[in-house]
Parts: sequence; structure tokens; C-alpha cells
Amino acid sequence: MTETQHQMKRSIVALVVLLALAAVVYVAIVVHSGFSAADKPSSLERVVARAVRNVSIPSHTRKEANPLSATPELLAEAREHFANRCANCHGDNGNGESNIGRNLYPKAPDLRQPATQNLTDGQLRYIIRSGVPLTGMPGWAKPHDEQSDDSWKLVLYIRSLRNLTNEERTQQTTAISSAHFTGSASCQKCHAQIYEHWRKTPMANVVRDPRESPNVALTMPAFTSVALPTSRGAKRLDPSASPPNG
Repeated sequence: MTETQHQMKRSIVALVVLLALAAVVYVAIVVHSGFSAADKPSSLERVVARAVRNVSIPSHTRKEANPLSATPELLAEAREHFANRCANCHGDNGNGESNIGRNLYPKAPDLRQPATQNLTDGQLRYIIRSGVPLTGMPGWAKPHDEQSDDSWKLVLYIRSLRNLTNEERTQQTTAISSAHFTGSASCQKCHAQIYEHWRKTPMANVVRDPRESPNVALTMPAFTSVALPTSRGAKRLDPSASPPNG
């Protein structure tokens, strides 16, 4: 055996000893301080949990393509599946900040983040159907149900949760800035007669271009203010205010 081989062998032995000592120290700390699922996992534990997840996914699933396309109808159906199966742990918007998700060990992941979004469609589907060992993620596959589309629909919904890229934010901003709102003068060009009648109705005082009338704009997703027509114009109504007497 050459000197280089001896040196490599000693390095391997030293590494194994260090890992064993680190494991002993970690176990001693856990035994001394106790263990709670409410605690935040360490960086090492998060790495191990993710490695276990990745190892549990067969390599052939990486190339599986989603046979479904995202349509409003399919996303609506997938949203219902997500609410029934996933939201208890992952939250309504996939951020993992639910009462159950925060108290799992490891915690329920934020499905919007790259750690999930960078997985292929096939890998996501496999996780949905088979679960993840040593975590709170169950498998949702039914016996003799290999052709079920439900998991593919959930993949579509998970993709819809991801954060927008800079390019997509720019496109969204451009679309919003060029949008025409109900009641804007642009409608009059093609619908002069209808527009002339509509602008005299009470609704014309409710629907405003928010760029011109920010004080009466509806806010999403909750309607926190509504403009109501009065004899002097539009009046902002605060839904939290007490109703008037009489």
C-alpha cells in the first residue's frame, strides 16, 4: 500500500470518528434537553429530511410529464382537492403556516418556495401519492388507482402557488396599467348608446377607475371599502362601522 493510500485511509477513519463523535454529542444534547415537535428543526435535520425525501423518489419519475393543462375549471377542482387534503397542514395558500403544519416535525414546507417548485411534475406527483418517510406527509394513492388524475390536478395547483418571477411581475404590472375598468370612457367608443344609459345609473357611481378615484376603489381579496351613491356623489362605506339607527 502506497503512502497516498495510507493517508487516504487515515483521512477516512478520522472522518468516521468525527461523525460518530458528533452523533454522540447530538444524542447527549437531545437526551439532556428533551425533544419536542414544537421545536424548530436544526439546519442539519432539515438537510437530512430533504435528503430522505429526495432519496425516496424513484429516478424515473423525474421525466414524467403532467398530461393535464392548467385551465380555470381544472384549477378550481384542484383547489377543492387541496382544501380537503392539504390545507390542514400546508395552509390555504401553501405557506405551511397552519396550526398543524407549524407543529409537525419537520415542519410542513412552504410549497411556494424553490425547494418544492424546483421539483419536476413527476416528482411532485410521486410525493403526493406516496408521501415522505419520517415526516408528517401521508401518501394519498388509492389501491388500484394508478391512473387517477387527482394527483396531477394537485400538481397544477401547487404550480399556481409559486411566487412570480421578476419578468412575470413586470408583465402583470404592464397588464394592470393598460387595463380598462368598467365605466371608463373607452367603453363609449364601441357602446355609445349603452354607455350613455349606464352612466346615469347608480352603479356608475360605484364602479370607478381606481387610478382616478383611489378612495372608492375596492380592495382585494377582502372588500374593505365600497363606494355608495348619494345625492352628493359617492360615499365610502366602512363595513366594520355600526349600522345606522332607523
